[in-house]
Amino acid sequence: MDIRVLQWDSDFFGLRIGRADLQTKADAEALQSQYKELKRQFDLLYIFDANAVGFEAEGTQLVDEKILYSKPCEPRKQFSDVAFFQGATPSDDLYRLALVSGGYSRFKLDERLPQGSYERLYTRWIENACPKDGTNKQILTYLDTNNIAKGMITVDYQGELGHIGLVAVDTDCQHQGIGGKIMSTLDGYLFDLGVKTLEVPTQKANIDACCWYEKNGFTIQSVLPIFHWWL
Repeated sequence: MDIRVLQWDSDFFGLRIGRADLQTKADAEALQSQYKELKRQFDLLYIFDANAVGFEAEGTQLVDEKILYSKPCEPRKQFSDVAFFQGATPSDDLYRLALVSGGYSRFKLDERLPQGSYERLYTRWIENACPKDGTNKQILTYLDTNNIAKGMITVDYQGELGHIGLVAVDTDCQHQGIGGKIMSTLDGYLFDLGVKTLEVPTQKANIDACCWYEKNGFTIQSVLPIFHWWL
């Protein structure tokens, strides 16, 4: 079993963070037996449990059951009130929507992370999602009659695969078809580019999101339990 230092996460959160990937129950037991040694090296371990073998140790929290959805791209309708964001830096609307998108994020749910971690992380995420030269990143937004972005989807695509990052609709206008318009426009746009498959991760606990993805033709490819083990 490989235990890796996550340098980016460590620098960003100001903690010694690592990652362990479990494959078998024996892996879980071996990890627990290394507690004293691991405590000297790490403050926090992300434990990815691809085979759902389970992990129980003091200081452990199941923070996510990450569902990966996918669908074939299709020639769907593109809506005129959905626009491609053109800025190199996010608008205030996009910063707001980025925080809406992470309501079920493990970085929000784990209260032992430093205060403000979730906000800083999703701020960085939306900044990195902006279209830049040499990348295939796009942000699609739904604009209301006042030209305010009330919903968004970020996407990055390479070859025949597109990957959705952030999805959000303002809390005051959900269940009004806004997300469906953005998704339909994105689907048709990627299809025209020759992208064959679109993927998106979400949290199992986010029941509304799961139902919405399935309504839009996505099917489950995998479920990945993720634990945070504070040492």
